[in-house]
Amino acid sequence: MDALGLPDFETEQHCTDRQQRMVRALARAKARRGLTHALARCTADACGSHRCREGCHHAARRLRLALVPQADRLLRAQPGPLLNVTLVHPAWEAAYEAGPEAISIPTVKQWLKRRLTRLTRLTGASIMAAGSFEVSLNIGDAGTKTWAGHVHFNCAGATRKGLHAALAIGSSNTLDDYAKPLVIKEVTNTARQQAYALKRFAEQRMAYKADNGRRARRSLPLDTADQLTFDRWLCELSSGERVFLFGCKRLNGQLVGSSR
Repeated sequence: MDALGLPDFETEQHCTDRQQRMVRALARAKARRGLTHALARCTADACGSHRCREGCHHAARRLRLALVPQADRLLRAQPGPLLNVTLVHPAWEAAYEAGPEAISIPTVKQWLKRRLTRLTRLTGASIMAAGSFEVSLNIGDAGTKTWAGHVHFNCAGATRKGLHAALAIGSSNTLDDYAKPLVIKEVTNTARQQAYALKRFAEQRMAYKADNGRRARRSLPLDTADQLTFDRWLCELSSGERVFLFGCKRLNGQLVGSSR
């Protein structure tokens, strides 16, 4: 990872420490003993469960170690601009009490694939994208909480204008005046931005009024109870279930173009 410009990539020890803290928290919350025992047995090289889970810090690191360099090579080899996309859709929200599991990941992926497929047909371009779905905990001015889903991905083959048109949020959706539902930037470090797109953590985004009078959001770590809710959700998912790929696929552990 150093060669890709990621000298601060998480280490095995970081994952071990986080895993131990998570297992202790789950045990205190009376999570299934089978789950906590399995997670406690996981290491950097071996899975302690019959089903590798998205919530496992070791599994998340293994997946990122594989996908980040593979996506870096594959996307940079494609013609056309390389862009980084962040998309937050108001339809991908769930009430705080319902939890992040109330947001359908397959529905999000289907929406994205339908829009990118339409753009491919309109432009004839060979579009390729790699990233993932994640959630944050939005806290409004009145203290109301909602789990908000969003996607981050790097995309090759499409123009900024084309992506803005394809991924536009319809006018029928209500947005906060400070919301930025779609942000598209040029990729400066493919590997670093790919690592960010595949990260395993959530944050709370708290609304506030800035000194200039404008409303904005600040990002803070989840509190203990919300972190536990987030970890429980991830532990119900299979490893890689949040990953979003378009125009490419994983074949025998390698990321390749879909035409292969």
